[in-house]
Amino acid sequence: MAGIEDIVFKEDGTQAPINESKGGEEQKPSVTQTPTNDNGKTDGSVEQKPKEGDKGEEKVEGKNDSNSSSTGGLEEGTIVEYNGTEYKIDASGNLIDKDGKVFKKAEEVQKFLTDNKAVDEDEVERTLMENIKKAVGVDITDDKGNVVEFSDDPEGISNYVKSVVELKTSEIENAVVNKIYRDNPLVKQFIDYVQITGSPKGFGDIPDRSGIELDPKNEMQLEAVIRMAATEFGNKSLNESYIKYLKDTGALYEEAKIQLEALIGKDEAYRKDIEMKAELARQQEEKKIENYWKGVLNAINNRVIGKYKLPETFIKEIDGKKVSLTPNDFYKYVSETALRDENGDRITAYQRDLRAQTNEELLNKDLLDAWLLFTGGSYKDLVDMAIKEEKVKRLIIKSQEKRTNPSIKINRHKDTSSDKLSDIVFKD
Repeated sequence: MAGIEDIVFKEDGTQAPINESKGGEEQKPSVTQTPTNDNGKTDGSVEQKPKEGDKGEEKVEGKNDSNSSSTGGLEEGTIVEYNGTEYKIDASGNLIDKDGKVFKKAEEVQKFLTDNKAVDEDEVERTLMENIKKAVGVDITDDKGNVVEFSDDPEGISNYVKSVVELKTSEIENAVVNKIYRDNPLVKQFIDYVQITGSPKGFGDIPDRSGIELDPKNEMQLEAVIRMAATEFGNKSLNESYIKYLKDTGALYEEAKIQLEALIGKDEAYRKDIEMKAELARQQEEKKIENYWKGVLNAINNRVIGKYKLPETFIKEIDGKKVSLTPNDFYKYVSETALRDENGDRITAYQRDLRAQTNEELLNKDLLDAWLLFTGGSYKDLVDMAIKEEKVKRLIIKSQEKRTNPSIKINRHKDTSSDKLSDIVFKD
């Protein structure tokens, strides 16, 4: 049974449980209380003994405390954005700029944050759209590099997600294509060749002599290389007499080596020329497409196509519901490749609807286009024709209404109170 000297008391005076060591021995209390006398007072003072191995807290002078009140509790490396410029907390608690110059000293940081009502980024109230963009971590930019803003509604969120998917899909496709080009240089050479010539014909005739290995002992091979160079470069000095001289002097191999290097350089220059021309053609095509869509956008924004003026808004029935649309919706209809066809290729809603047309509808459309070219007319003429036809129909209907209306005859009552002169009879 434990004696009173073994009872451990907490600092608040309550009894603490007795702990046992692994060996079963009772641990000595780190704080003990001496017995009290009859008056309820202690005979001695409470002695607190530090545990073995415990060390007192030491404060290192000069070491920055990241939770110091002067620095606002900001840790080293914390970024503070102020007026569009980012500053960082250094190891000493100072707020420094990108060049390492002190913007605010450590003792000034807390006041600076308080005066400017600093808000933790995680505590900023964001819209649903902002939270989604932060979580995804992708900004969509236009052709000028400006970040595209999306509205904070279901349509805006849907457009943002579609744009991100399209962007990532494009990045993956480009990465795959680039890997194919790296692993198979001949594939890119073939694509470049077709880009320039418009046909694969002749691609197999492009020489590539980079794999030829000269054999110093094979005179026939060395002579053939020299003759080949003479023909391709038009160098008449590389004639048979010169070849005989090279053989007699033992310089045939060295000359063949020089000419082979020249031929390889010619082959490489030819391929580089094809590659450069193909890249230029692609850039011109991209510029042409870019200018085309700029023209489309300008026409729609001005709301004038040819001589036909587009309305600011119009009503269209979609899936049994009437929806209000604008010219901006029309631009998306013809330009956004947000859909996929049966082959997985991206297409616009306009392309989808074109493919859904019947053969009769396509024939009528082609014939109308041909008729306008034949007559020198325009779509405005077709619209005017339709309007005139509608007016004629209305006139016919009105005319029919006039003929079918029953005629009304009015029979006025004759006044018989006064006789006519012919009715007067005179007596004798």
